[in-house]
Amino acid sequence: MSASGRGAASGSDDTVGDRVVTLRTAGESYAVIAKDIGVGRSMEAFDLFVATVAKRPARERAKLRADENRRLDAIEKRNAKLTDMAQRTRREASLKKLRARLIAIA
Repeated sequence: MSASGRGAASGSDDTVGDRVVTLRTAGESYAVIAKDIGVGRSMEAFDLFVATVAKRPARERAKLRADENRRLDAIEKRNAKLTDMAQRTRREASLKKLRARLIAIA
């Protein structure tokens, strides 16, 4: 259920996607966004983010991608401090996949 009292099923895909972009732009994590829009996994929220950004005009799309890359850079810096190398490697692989998805919506 979202803060407005609506789950993902009660709004159109465009409305839910807009909500995802709004929340992510405000700095919310995909886990928080997933819970807000009523989907099970953070990757589903990321998928909605990518799909929505892809529909935006080129200038806005470029800004949203640049902003998201800055957020991913911050995550990457935090990740570099991890001492558990297996966890660090998994997170690096995940970040690489996220970045590839962002590049694909150029």
